[in-house]
Amino acid sequence: MSDYEDSLADVKSGNTPIIPESGVSGFSLAIVIGVLAFLAGIALTGFFAVDAAVSGWSGELTGTITVQVRGMTPEEIRIGADAAEEILRSTEGLSNVTRLPQEEAEALLEPWLGMDNLPDDLPLPVLITADVTPELRADLGSLRQTLVEAVPSASLNDHGAWTDQLVAAASRIRGLAFMAFVLVILASSAVIVFAARAGLAAHRNIVEVLHLVGATDSFIAQQIGNRYLMLGLVGGSVGALAAWLATKFLAVVTGDAGGFLPAFSIDAGTAVWLLSIPILLGGLSTIAARVAVLRALRGEDRYVA
Repeated sequence: MSDYEDSLADVKSGNTPIIPESGVSGFSLAIVIGVLAFLAGIALTGFFAVDAAVSGWSGELTGTITVQVRGMTPEEIRIGADAAEEILRSTEGLSNVTRLPQEEAEALLEPWLGMDNLPDDLPLPVLITADVTPELRADLGSLRQTLVEAVPSASLNDHGAWTDQLVAAASRIRGLAFMAFVLVILASSAVIVFAARAGLAAHRNIVEVLHLVGATDSFIAQQIGNRYLMLGLVGGSVGALAAWLATKFLAVVTGDAGGFLPAFSIDAGTAVWLLSIPILLGGLSTIAARVAVLRALRGEDRYVA
């Protein structure tokens, strides 16, 4: 029995794992956990990218209105724009009233008409933007009516309706990204449960020997759980690092996407969440492994001496 006791001492000290590292709890399982951690990191980065984009769209678009003034001649447009701008500046609840310069309006047409190809008498509409308070934005009917009465060729555009639909769609995408993150984490736990049960079944003789020398089910489950804790930490760290590198590469390739599409970049908050992936996977791995091993051992009393 002394040899058995020596084996138990080696297991307690961590020198001899209950499930050999070359089995289902070895390098191949670490790769699987790393791949799942990579997918979790990409999903998490996408969640924060869409969240940042939604915040930007909500702040920039829902707080702005645009007035467009059209006409048959440049002089008619200029007179109408002056009247519309005066109305906007005198309206309570509006601020930062800005008229788009003629040069910028012409620059918007250059990709289609070419440079210096615009006639001097071309009646380009004038755009006037203004920041609006939430109270005024809730009821723009009176302001729209005032503008139409003073300048029949003017039209007020509220970005709120379009922005609300855009934000709602982006919010659904954000929820889908977070759901994907949660499902990947749960899938990692399922893989650990399967690996722990398979490894335990493949090494029943070792478990029987440990029972013979007095090892309890809790001790065996703890030792196996510690083994999967290390696998979760190592695989999760490699996967999170790969997700960080992929995100950095994607940020370089896509650039700022014109300031409209979500920017896949790593800020401090996202980096902290990526660092939490190996910790989360390690914790879930050891918990899932211990629970799976305890349930399996309690069902194996019939063959344990």
